[in-house]
Amino acid sequence: MFQLGVHALISIVIYLITIALSFQIMKSVQIEKIIRKNKVFEAQLLMVFAAIAMGFLVGNFLITLIDTSLQLSNFF
Repeated sequence: MFQLGVHALISIVIYLITIALSFQIMKSVQIEKIIRKNKVFEAQLLMVFAAIAMGFLVGNFLITLIDTSLQLSNFF
């Protein structure tokens, strides 16, 4: 049971870190060039949602990679 709690805590931390890194990356993209004028709130919301989606995908990849590599010990 303790192991599940640790896994959940590590997963949350990985997701938060990857979402924060994705948001930092998204800030360097000039989204204003594709969004219509006077739509600042929508552009900011799009950046937040894109950062969450990208951070979730990267975090999910890392968590799956870690889980799979830990299961390799059962192979030998």
